[in-house]
Amino acid sequence: MAKSIKKDDLVIHFLNVGLGDNIILELPADSNGNREYGLVDCYNDYKTLDYLGKLLNKPTGSTDKIRLRFICATHPHSDHIRGISKVMENTVCKEFWDSGFRHNSLTYSRILKTVWDNKIQMLRVSSGMEWYFGRVRVTALSPSVLLRNRYGTYGVDMNNASIVLRIEHTRENSVLMQSSKYIGNSSIEAEKKAGRSVVILAGDAEFDSWSHICQEYPKIERTSTHKPLVRKMVNNLSSSLVKVAHHGSMHSTPLDVYEKMHPQKAIISTRQRQSTKKLKQTTINELTRNLFPHDATIMSLEENDIKVLTTDGMYEGQELSNGHKKDADNDHPGSIVVVVPPGGKVRWRKLKDAADELANPPMTV
Repeated sequence: MAKSIKKDDLVIHFLNVGLGDNIILELPADSNGNREYGLVDCYNDYKTLDYLGKLLNKPTGSTDKIRLRFICATHPHSDHIRGISKVMENTVCKEFWDSGFRHNSLTYSRILKTVWDNKIQMLRVSSGMEWYFGRVRVTALSPSVLLRNRYGTYGVDMNNASIVLRIEHTRENSVLMQSSKYIGNSSIEAEKKAGRSVVILAGDAEFDSWSHICQEYPKIERTSTHKPLVRKMVNNLSSSLVKVAHHGSMHSTPLDVYEKMHPQKAIISTRQRQSTKKLKQTTINELTRNLFPHDATIMSLEENDIKVLTTDGMYEGQELSNGHKKDADNDHPGSIVVVVPPGGKVRWRKLKDAADELANPPMTV
C-alpha cells in the first residue's frame, strides 16, 4: 500500500527522458519545513524545470527562480548534460559538481561558461569526498584520483570518468554518529543494517571505474571480538537500490560488483535498442542483441535476485515461458520516484509519462 511522502523523507525522482539520465534529489525538509533540491545529470531541461516547479508548487508565470543546492554532471556525454546550461540559466544554483574530464563539445563548453558567468561555485569531484545535508550523507565513490590523473586520453574513456554517488539517509545525525563510533564496545554505524537506506547512482561507470571503487571501498569483516577499534563489518557498497550504470549496457557493472552491492532494487534509465552483429567463428552467422539494457546486465541483476524497473517499460513487458509478463504492473514507460525514509526501507512508484511528456510528482509512494 502506498504511503504519504513525509517531510523528513529523502525523495529521488528518476525522470523518464528516453536514453538519458535526469535525476532530481529532494532533500529532507529543515526545521522550518523547507526542502533543498539537487540535480544529478540533465538530458531534458524543459521536463526538469517543469517538474521542479511542480515540486515547489511554483505558480504558473512566476518569475521567482528555483534554487538548487547543487547540480552534478557525472561526465560530459550529451545524454547526461544536454539540458544543464538551460537549467542553470533558469535557476539559482549554489554548486556545480564536475568530474574533471574536459570535453571539447559545445554543450560542455556552454556549461562551463554559464558556471563562470553566474559565479557558481565549481567542485572537481573525486572518490572520498563527502557532503552532508542534515542526516543525508553523499559520498563520491568515483572517479578515483588514479583515474583522474590519467585524464587526457591516457587510457581513460569518458564513461570511466563518471562520478558515482553513494547516498545514505540515516536515522541519527550522521556527523555525530561517525564521531562516536569508536567510543565503548559498540558502534551505531557498524551495527545498523548495512545498506538499508543507501542508494547508489552509478552514472555511466564501466569496468575500470568499478575496479578502483572495489579497491577503495572493500568489504571488511571483523577479526574476532567487537572492540572499539575493530568494527563488526563494513561494506560501503551495500545498498538498497542502485541506478544501473550506462543504461544497462554490456560495458556497465560486472556481476561480482552487484554481489557486493546486493541491492533489492535496480533502476535503468533507458530506451531499448537492438543491434545485429556479424559472426565468423561460430555456426551462427549473425547475432541480434538488446543493447539498453543488455542481456548480460539483466542476467547479472536477475542472478542476484534484484527487482528491476526501467523507464521505458520494455524489460517489464517481456513475456515469460508461462505467458505472463515479467512485471505486468509496470510494463509501460514512466518516471520512477523513490522514497528513502531516515534509516528505513526504500520504496518506489512508477508513473505513466512518456519520454516527451510532462509528469506530476506523486503525493504517495
